[in-house]
Amino acid sequence: MKKKCIKHIKIFLYVFIICTVALYGAWRIWFDPYRGTVSTFRQSEKLDTYLSGMQAAEDLEFIVCRLQERHPACISGLPAAVRMAYEREHAVLSKSTEVTVLSLWQSASRVLASLGDAHTTVRAYFNDTKYLPLLFSWEGQHLICSGGEYDKYTVYKIGGVSVSQLYERFQEQFSYELDSWARHAFASRINSSDYLAFVGIDTDRDIEISLKRPTDGSIVNKSFSLQENEVAKSSGTEPFYDYSIDGESGIGIFTLRQCIYDKTYKTALKDFFISVRNEGIHSVIVDLRGNPGGNSLVANEFLYYLPVESYQAGGSNVRFGPVIWKNQPGEQRNQQAVYTFLGDVYVLTSTDSFSSAMDFATLLSDNGLCTVIGEIPGNMPSSYGDILYFQMPNSLLIFTVSYKYFIRPDATKSNLPLVPDVQVPAHETLEEALRLINKN
Repeated sequence: MKKKCIKHIKIFLYVFIICTVALYGAWRIWFDPYRGTVSTFRQSEKLDTYLSGMQAAEDLEFIVCRLQERHPACISGLPAAVRMAYEREHAVLSKSTEVTVLSLWQSASRVLASLGDAHTTVRAYFNDTKYLPLLFSWEGQHLICSGGEYDKYTVYKIGGVSVSQLYERFQEQFSYELDSWARHAFASRINSSDYLAFVGIDTDRDIEISLKRPTDGSIVNKSFSLQENEVAKSSGTEPFYDYSIDGESGIGIFTLRQCIYDKTYKTALKDFFISVRNEGIHSVIVDLRGNPGGNSLVANEFLYYLPVESYQAGGSNVRFGPVIWKNQPGEQRNQQAVYTFLGDVYVLTSTDSFSSAMDFATLLSDNGLCTVIGEIPGNMPSSYGDILYFQMPNSLLIFTVSYKYFIRPDATKSNLPLVPDVQVPAHETLEEALRLINKN
Protein backbone atom coordinates (compact mmCIF):
# COMPACT_ATOMS: atom_id res chain seq x y z
CA MET A 1 0.00 0.00 0.00
CA LYS A 2 2.81 2.37 0.91
CA LYS A 3 4.65 1.63 -2.35
CA LYS A 4 1.46 2.25 -4.32
CA CYS A 5 0.97 5.62 -2.58
CA ILE A 6 4.57 6.64 -3.32
CA LYS A 7 4.08 5.64 -6.94
CA HIS A 8 0.97 7.83 -7.22
CA ILE A 9 2.81 10.76 -5.65
CA LYS A 10 5.68 10.38 -8.14
CA ILE A 11 3.26 10.24 -11.05
CA PHE A 12 1.51 13.37 -9.75
CA LEU A 13 4.84 15.20 -9.39
CA TYR A 14 5.93 14.20 -12.90
CA VAL A 15 2.62 15.36 -14.38
CA PHE A 16 2.79 18.59 -12.35
CA ILE A 17 6.35 19.31 -13.51
CA ILE A 18 5.50 18.56 -17.15
CA CYS A 19 2.39 20.76 -17.02
CA THR A 20 4.31 23.59 -15.31
CA VAL A 21 7.09 23.45 -17.89
CA ALA A 22 4.53 23.33 -20.72
CA LEU A 23 2.59 26.29 -19.33
CA TYR A 24 5.75 28.32 -18.79
CA GLY A 25 6.93 27.49 -22.30
CA ALA A 26 3.55 28.51 -23.74
CA TRP A 27 3.69 31.76 -21.74
CA ARG A 28 7.18 32.57 -23.00
CA ILE A 29 6.48 31.60 -26.61
CA TRP A 30 2.96 32.93 -27.16
CA PHE A 31 1.59 34.96 -24.27
CA ASP A 32 4.35 37.01 -22.59
CA PRO A 33 4.11 40.52 -24.13
CA TYR A 34 7.76 41.22 -23.22
CA ARG A 35 9.20 38.28 -25.16
CA GLY A 36 11.96 39.42 -27.50
CA THR A 37 11.93 43.02 -26.27
CA VAL A 38 15.08 45.13 -25.90
CA SER A 39 16.31 46.84 -22.74
CA THR A 40 19.70 48.07 -24.02
CA PHE A 41 19.98 49.69 -27.43
CA ARG A 42 22.79 49.66 -29.93
CA GLN A 43 23.27 52.81 -31.98
CA SER A 44 21.31 52.81 -35.22
CA GLU A 45 23.12 52.68 -38.52
CA LYS A 46 23.85 56.17 -39.84
CA LEU A 47 21.00 57.71 -41.80
CA ASP A 48 23.03 57.77 -45.02
CA THR A 49 23.99 54.08 -44.71
CA TYR A 50 22.74 51.95 -47.59
CA LEU A 51 20.85 48.70 -47.08
CA SER A 52 19.79 46.32 -49.82
CA GLY A 53 16.12 46.44 -50.73
CA MET A 54 15.75 42.98 -49.25
CA GLN A 55 17.25 44.08 -45.93
CA ALA A 56 15.00 47.13 -45.76
CA ALA A 57 11.92 45.03 -46.57
CA GLU A 58 12.99 42.55 -43.87
CA ASP A 59 13.13 45.34 -41.28
CA LEU A 60 9.67 46.54 -42.25
CA GLU A 61 8.36 42.98 -42.01
CA PHE A 62 9.93 42.75 -38.55
CA ILE A 63 7.89 45.77 -37.38
CA VAL A 64 4.64 44.46 -38.81
CA CYS A 65 5.18 41.04 -37.23
CA ARG A 66 5.55 42.69 -33.83
CA LEU A 67 2.35 44.66 -34.44
CA GLN A 68 0.45 41.51 -35.31
CA GLU A 69 1.83 39.69 -32.26
CA ARG A 70 1.41 42.41 -29.60
CA HIS A 71 -0.83 45.35 -30.51
CA PRO A 72 -4.48 45.14 -29.36
CA ALA A 73 -5.71 46.73 -32.60
CA CYS A 74 -4.02 44.00 -34.64
CA ILE A 75 -5.26 40.89 -32.84
CA SER A 76 -7.55 40.03 -35.77
CA GLY A 77 -5.04 41.18 -38.38
CA LEU A 78 -3.73 44.54 -39.49
CA PRO A 79 -6.36 47.30 -39.68
CA ALA A 80 -7.18 48.17 -43.31
CA ALA A 81 -5.32 51.51 -43.27
CA VAL A 82 -2.19 49.90 -41.80
CA ARG A 83 -2.27 46.99 -44.25
CA MET A 84 -2.59 49.34 -47.24
CA ALA A 85 0.31 51.49 -46.01
CA TYR A 86 2.44 48.41 -45.33
CA GLU A 87 1.81 46.82 -48.72
CA ARG A 88 2.57 50.09 -50.48
CA GLU A 89 5.82 50.73 -48.60
CA HIS A 90 6.94 47.08 -48.73
CA ALA A 91 6.47 46.97 -52.50
CA VAL A 92 8.68 50.03 -52.97
CA LEU A 93 11.41 48.77 -50.64
CA SER A 94 11.55 45.22 -51.97
CA LYS A 95 11.90 46.45 -55.57
CA SER A 96 14.73 48.85 -54.70
CA THR A 97 18.38 47.98 -55.22
CA GLU A 98 19.53 50.18 -52.34
CA VAL A 99 17.66 51.95 -49.55
CA THR A 100 19.12 54.43 -47.06
CA VAL A 101 18.36 54.02 -43.38
CA LEU A 102 16.71 57.45 -43.56
CA SER A 103 14.33 56.28 -46.30
CA LEU A 104 13.52 53.15 -44.31
CA TRP A 105 12.82 55.27 -41.20
CA GLN A 106 10.44 57.47 -43.20
CA SER A 107 8.77 54.42 -44.77
CA ALA A 108 8.28 52.61 -41.46
CA SER A 109 6.99 55.83 -39.87
CA ARG A 110 4.31 56.17 -42.53
CA VAL A 111 3.13 52.65 -41.78
CA LEU A 112 2.95 53.21 -38.01
CA ALA A 113 1.40 56.67 -38.42
CA SER A 114 -1.58 55.03 -40.15
CA LEU A 115 -2.39 53.25 -36.86
CA GLY A 116 -3.13 56.53 -35.05
CA ASP A 117 -1.37 55.46 -31.84
CA ALA A 118 0.97 58.09 -30.40
CA HIS A 119 2.82 55.43 -28.40
CA THR A 120 3.63 53.14 -31.35
CA THR A 121 6.51 54.88 -33.10
CA VAL A 122 9.87 54.35 -34.79
CA ARG A 123 13.01 56.49 -34.65
CA ALA A 124 16.78 56.49 -35.03
CA TYR A 125 18.93 56.14 -31.93
CA PHE A 126 22.26 58.02 -31.80
CA ASN A 127 24.50 59.33 -29.02
CA ASP A 128 25.96 62.08 -31.19
CA THR A 129 22.88 63.88 -32.53
CA LYS A 130 23.58 67.53 -33.29
CA TYR A 131 21.27 70.50 -33.00
CA LEU A 132 20.62 73.98 -34.29
CA PRO A 133 21.47 76.66 -31.67
CA LEU A 134 17.76 77.57 -31.60
CA LEU A 135 14.63 76.48 -29.78
CA PHE A 136 11.22 76.63 -31.45
CA SER A 137 7.59 76.84 -30.34
CA TRP A 138 4.23 77.69 -31.88
CA GLU A 139 2.49 81.02 -31.44
CA GLY A 140 -0.87 80.60 -33.09
CA GLN A 141 -0.16 79.26 -36.58
CA HIS A 142 3.41 80.55 -36.64
CA LEU A 143 6.59 78.74 -35.65
CA ILE A 144 8.75 81.13 -33.64
CA CYS A 145 12.17 81.13 -32.01
CA SER A 146 12.04 80.86 -28.21
CA GLY A 147 14.76 82.62 -26.26
CA GLY A 148 18.21 83.71 -27.31
CA GLU A 149 19.22 86.29 -29.87
CA TYR A 150 16.26 85.57 -32.15
CA ASP A 151 13.55 85.39 -29.51
CA LYS A 152 10.05 85.94 -31.00
CA TYR A 153 11.36 85.90 -34.59
CA THR A 154 8.90 84.08 -36.87
CA VAL A 155 10.38 81.14 -38.82
CA TYR A 156 9.34 81.10 -42.48
CA LYS A 157 11.69 78.66 -44.12
CA ILE A 158 14.21 76.05 -42.98
CA GLY A 159 16.70 74.83 -45.57
CA GLY A 160 14.77 76.65 -48.27
CA VAL A 161 11.50 74.83 -47.51
CA SER A 162 8.48 76.58 -45.98
CA VAL A 163 7.54 75.65 -42.43
CA SER A 164 4.02 74.67 -43.54
CA GLN A 165 5.45 72.22 -46.09
CA LEU A 166 7.86 70.75 -43.55
CA TYR A 167 5.04 70.29 -41.06
CA GLU A 168 2.91 68.50 -43.67
CA ARG A 169 5.78 66.09 -44.31
CA PHE A 170 6.16 65.57 -40.58
CA GLN A 171 2.45 64.79 -40.09
CA GLU A 172 2.55 62.14 -42.81
CA GLN A 173 5.42 60.37 -41.04
CA PHE A 174 4.67 60.81 -37.35
CA SER A 175 2.45 58.82 -34.96
CA TYR A 176 0.00 61.02 -33.08
CA GLU A 177 -3.60 61.18 -31.89
CA LEU A 178 -4.11 64.91 -31.47
CA ASP A 179 -2.83 67.65 -33.74
CA SER A 180 -1.66 69.62 -30.69
CA TRP A 181 0.83 66.82 -29.90
CA ALA A 182 2.06 66.69 -33.50
CA ARG A 183 2.61 70.45 -33.44
CA HIS A 184 4.51 70.27 -30.16
CA ALA A 185 6.62 67.33 -31.38
CA PHE A 186 7.47 69.13 -34.60
CA ALA A 187 8.51 72.34 -32.82
CA SER A 188 10.57 70.54 -30.17
CA ARG A 189 12.35 68.14 -32.57
CA ILE A 190 12.88 70.12 -35.76
CA ASN A 191 16.08 71.67 -34.36
CA SER A 192 17.80 68.24 -34.32
CA SER A 193 19.84 66.83 -37.19
CA ASP A 194 17.80 63.59 -37.15
CA TYR A 195 14.42 65.23 -37.60
CA LEU A 196 15.70 67.84 -40.05
CA ALA A 197 16.77 64.91 -42.22
CA PHE A 198 13.47 63.17 -41.45
CA VAL A 199 11.53 65.98 -43.16
CA GLY A 200 13.95 66.21 -46.08
CA ILE A 201 16.51 68.86 -45.09
CA ASP A 202 20.14 68.34 -46.13
CA THR A 203 22.13 68.25 -42.88
CA ASP A 204 25.55 67.88 -44.48
CA ARG A 205 25.83 71.66 -44.73
CA ASP A 206 24.88 74.69 -42.67
CA ILE A 207 21.13 75.18 -42.37
CA GLU A 208 19.75 78.42 -43.80
CA ILE A 209 16.71 79.77 -41.97
CA SER A 210 14.47 82.64 -43.04
CA LEU A 211 13.29 84.69 -40.07
CA LYS A 212 10.92 87.62 -39.71
CA ARG A 213 11.83 90.32 -37.19
CA PRO A 214 9.06 90.99 -34.65
CA THR A 215 9.83 94.72 -34.62
CA ASP A 216 9.54 95.78 -38.25
CA GLY A 217 8.55 92.59 -40.11
CA SER A 218 11.70 92.51 -42.22
CA ILE A 219 13.09 89.16 -43.37
CA VAL A 220 16.48 87.94 -42.17
CA ASN A 221 18.28 84.98 -43.74
CA LYS A 222 20.79 83.30 -41.45
CA SER A 223 22.89 80.15 -41.76
CA PHE A 224 23.41 78.00 -38.66
CA SER A 225 25.81 75.16 -37.98
CA LEU A 226 24.64 72.03 -36.24
CA GLN A 227 26.35 71.51 -32.90
CA GLU A 228 26.25 69.45 -29.70
CA ASN A 229 23.24 70.10 -27.50
CA GLU A 230 24.67 71.79 -24.41
CA VAL A 231 21.16 72.65 -23.15
CA ALA A 232 20.21 68.95 -23.00
CA LYS A 233 23.42 68.13 -21.13
CA SER A 234 22.88 70.80 -18.50
CA SER A 235 19.19 69.95 -17.96
CA GLY A 236 19.86 66.26 -17.42
CA THR A 237 20.50 66.79 -13.70
CA GLU A 238 17.18 68.56 -13.03
CA PRO A 239 15.14 66.66 -10.40
CA PHE A 240 11.91 65.06 -11.58
CA TYR A 241 9.93 66.85 -8.87
CA ASP A 242 10.04 69.79 -6.50
CA TYR A 243 7.57 71.61 -4.29
CA SER A 244 7.06 74.89 -2.49
CA ILE A 245 4.84 75.96 0.39
CA ASP A 246 3.61 79.51 0.90
CA GLY A 247 1.98 79.58 4.31
CA GLU A 248 1.07 83.26 4.05
CA SER A 249 -1.04 82.79 0.91
CA GLY A 250 -2.14 79.26 1.86
CA ILE A 251 -0.87 77.73 -1.39
CA GLY A 252 1.30 74.67 -2.00
CA ILE A 253 2.75 73.83 -5.42
CA PHE A 254 3.95 70.33 -6.35
CA THR A 255 5.76 70.18 -9.71
CA LEU A 256 6.11 66.77 -11.33
CA ARG A 257 8.36 66.79 -14.41
CA GLN A 258 8.27 63.04 -15.00
CA CYS A 259 6.01 60.29 -13.67
CA ILE A 260 8.53 58.23 -11.71
CA TYR A 261 6.92 56.00 -9.09
CA ASP A 262 9.56 55.14 -6.52
CA LYS A 263 10.44 55.60 -2.86
CA THR A 264 11.79 59.09 -3.58
CA TYR A 265 8.46 60.22 -5.04
CA LYS A 266 6.41 58.67 -2.25
CA THR A 267 8.59 60.28 0.42
CA ALA A 268 8.46 63.67 -1.33
CA LEU A 269 4.68 63.52 -1.62
CA LYS A 270 4.35 62.60 2.06
CA ASP A 271 6.68 65.44 3.10
CA PHE A 272 4.73 67.84 0.90
CA PHE A 273 1.37 67.00 2.44
CA ILE A 274 2.83 67.08 5.96
CA SER A 275 4.00 70.63 5.22
CA VAL A 276 0.59 71.41 3.71
CA ARG A 277 -1.06 70.31 6.97
CA ASN A 278 1.42 72.09 9.23
CA GLU A 279 1.21 75.38 7.30
CA GLY A 280 -2.59 75.36 7.04
CA ILE A 281 -2.58 75.28 3.22
CA HIS A 282 -6.03 75.55 1.61
CA SER A 283 -5.09 75.19 -2.10
CA VAL A 284 -2.72 72.74 -3.79
CA ILE A 285 -1.46 73.19 -7.34
CA VAL A 286 -0.07 70.18 -9.24
CA ASP A 287 2.06 71.30 -12.18
CA LEU A 288 2.19 68.65 -14.94
CA ARG A 289 3.29 70.96 -17.76
CA GLY A 290 5.99 69.40 -19.93
CA ASN A 291 5.68 66.02 -18.18
CA PRO A 292 6.24 63.24 -20.81
CA GLY A 293 4.75 60.47 -18.64
CA GLY A 294 6.10 57.31 -17.07
CA ASN A 295 4.32 55.27 -14.38
CA SER A 296 0.62 56.02 -13.88
CA LEU A 297 0.76 54.89 -10.22
CA VAL A 298 1.98 58.39 -9.31
CA ALA A 299 -1.64 59.53 -9.57
CA ASN A 300 -2.95 56.76 -7.29
CA GLU A 301 -0.32 57.71 -4.72
CA PHE A 302 -1.50 61.33 -4.84
CA LEU A 303 -5.08 60.20 -4.22
CA TYR A 304 -4.06 58.68 -0.87
CA TYR A 305 -3.92 62.22 0.49
CA LEU A 306 -7.41 63.23 -0.68
CA PRO A 307 -10.56 62.67 1.41
CA VAL A 308 -12.22 60.02 -0.78
CA GLU A 309 -12.96 56.47 0.37
CA SER A 310 -13.16 55.23 -3.22
CA TYR A 311 -12.86 56.57 -6.74
CA GLN A 312 -13.69 55.57 -10.31
CA ALA A 313 -10.68 53.90 -11.88
CA GLY A 314 -10.14 53.46 -15.61
CA GLY A 315 -10.28 50.15 -17.45
CA SER A 316 -7.92 48.46 -19.88
CA ASN A 317 -7.75 45.84 -22.61
CA VAL A 318 -4.45 43.99 -22.29
CA ARG A 319 -3.13 41.76 -25.04
CA PHE A 320 -1.42 38.50 -24.11
CA GLY A 321 -0.56 36.80 -27.39
CA PRO A 322 -3.84 35.65 -29.00
CA VAL A 323 -5.93 36.77 -25.99
CA ILE A 324 -7.31 40.15 -24.88
CA TRP A 325 -7.80 40.44 -21.11
CA LYS A 326 -10.45 43.05 -20.30
CA ASN A 327 -10.45 45.09 -17.10
CA GLN A 328 -13.61 47.17 -16.90
CA PRO A 329 -13.65 50.67 -15.36
CA GLY A 330 -14.99 50.55 -11.80
CA GLU A 331 -14.85 51.73 -8.22
CA GLN A 332 -11.51 51.32 -6.48
CA ARG A 333 -11.06 51.65 -2.74
CA ASN A 334 -8.71 54.43 -1.71
CA GLN A 335 -6.11 53.56 0.89
CA GLN A 336 -6.24 56.98 2.54
CA ALA A 337 -3.30 58.48 4.37
CA VAL A 338 -3.56 59.28 8.09
CA TYR A 339 -3.83 63.00 7.30
CA THR A 340 -5.85 63.96 4.23
CA PHE A 341 -5.99 67.29 2.43
CA LEU A 342 -9.44 68.90 2.58
CA GLY A 343 -8.77 71.93 0.38
CA ASP A 344 -8.93 72.62 -3.36
CA VAL A 345 -6.72 70.96 -5.97
CA TYR A 346 -5.72 72.61 -9.26
CA VAL A 347 -3.90 70.70 -12.02
CA LEU A 348 -1.87 72.54 -14.68
CA THR A 349 -1.55 70.96 -18.13
CA SER A 350 0.07 71.74 -21.47
CA THR A 351 0.13 70.14 -24.91
CA ASP A 352 3.28 68.28 -23.84
CA SER A 353 1.64 66.75 -20.76
CA PHE A 354 1.69 63.25 -22.20
CA SER A 355 0.81 59.64 -21.38
CA SER A 356 0.84 59.05 -17.59
CA ALA A 357 0.87 62.81 -16.95
CA MET A 358 -2.34 63.06 -18.96
CA ASP A 359 -3.68 60.03 -17.04
CA PHE A 360 -2.90 61.81 -13.74
CA ALA A 361 -4.96 64.84 -14.72
CA THR A 362 -7.75 62.70 -16.18
CA LEU A 363 -8.08 60.49 -13.08
CA LEU A 364 -8.56 63.51 -10.83
CA SER A 365 -10.76 65.35 -13.33
CA ASP A 366 -13.11 62.45 -14.13
CA ASN A 367 -13.61 61.94 -10.40
CA GLY A 368 -14.39 65.61 -9.81
CA LEU A 369 -11.39 66.05 -7.52
CA CYS A 370 -9.66 69.00 -9.18
CA THR A 371 -9.90 71.97 -11.49
CA VAL A 372 -7.79 71.46 -14.63
CA ILE A 373 -6.22 74.65 -15.99
CA GLY A 374 -4.23 74.98 -19.21
CA GLU A 375 -4.15 73.21 -22.55
CA ILE A 376 -5.52 69.90 -23.82
CA PRO A 377 -2.79 67.29 -23.09
CA GLY A 378 -0.90 65.52 -25.85
CA ASN A 379 -2.85 62.27 -26.23
CA MET A 380 -6.32 60.86 -25.73
CA PRO A 381 -7.33 59.60 -22.25
CA SER A 382 -8.83 56.48 -23.88
CA SER A 383 -5.95 55.29 -26.03
CA TYR A 384 -3.21 52.71 -26.55
CA GLY A 385 -0.13 52.62 -24.35
CA ASP A 386 2.25 50.68 -22.08
CA ILE A 387 4.96 50.22 -24.67
CA LEU A 388 7.31 47.41 -25.63
CA TYR A 389 10.76 48.26 -27.05
CA PHE A 390 12.29 46.60 -30.11
CA GLN A 391 15.20 47.18 -32.48
CA MET A 392 15.25 46.28 -36.16
CA PRO A 393 17.78 43.61 -37.18
CA ASN A 394 19.47 45.44 -40.09
CA SER A 395 19.08 49.21 -39.68
CA LEU A 396 18.99 49.05 -35.86
CA LEU A 397 16.22 51.64 -35.85
CA ILE A 398 14.27 51.35 -32.60
CA PHE A 399 10.51 51.20 -32.34
CA THR A 400 7.82 50.85 -29.70
CA VAL A 401 4.56 48.91 -29.76
CA SER A 402 1.62 49.37 -27.36
CA TYR A 403 0.13 46.24 -25.87
CA LYS A 404 -2.70 47.83 -23.86
CA TYR A 405 -5.72 49.96 -24.58
CA PHE A 406 -6.69 52.23 -21.68
CA ILE A 407 -10.25 53.40 -21.02
CA ARG A 408 -10.64 56.63 -19.05
CA PRO A 409 -12.53 56.53 -15.71
CA ASP A 410 -15.54 58.31 -17.21
CA ALA A 411 -16.05 55.94 -20.14
CA THR A 412 -18.87 58.14 -21.52
CA LYS A 413 -16.12 60.59 -22.58
CA SER A 414 -13.92 57.98 -24.30
CA ASN A 415 -14.14 59.76 -27.66
CA LEU A 416 -13.02 63.07 -26.15
CA PRO A 417 -9.64 64.48 -25.13
CA LEU A 418 -9.18 65.85 -21.63
CA VAL A 419 -10.61 69.35 -21.97
CA PRO A 420 -9.40 71.66 -19.16
CA ASP A 421 -12.02 73.37 -17.02
CA VAL A 422 -10.20 76.62 -17.76
CA GLN A 423 -8.37 76.77 -21.09
CA VAL A 424 -5.43 79.17 -21.22
CA PRO A 425 -1.98 79.00 -22.84
CA ALA A 426 0.49 76.88 -20.88
CA HIS A 427 2.63 79.84 -19.83
CA GLU A 428 -0.42 81.52 -18.24
CA THR A 429 -1.68 78.54 -16.22
CA LEU A 430 0.03 79.28 -12.90
CA GLU A 431 -1.06 82.91 -13.01
CA GLU A 432 -4.63 81.80 -13.79
CA ALA A 433 -4.62 79.27 -10.94
CA LEU A 434 -3.48 81.95 -8.49
CA ARG A 435 -6.17 84.29 -9.79
CA LEU A 436 -8.89 81.67 -9.23
CA ILE A 437 -7.59 80.87 -5.75
CA ASN A 438 -7.59 84.53 -4.74
CA LYS A 439 -11.10 84.94 -6.21
CA ASN A 440 -12.41 81.98 -4.23
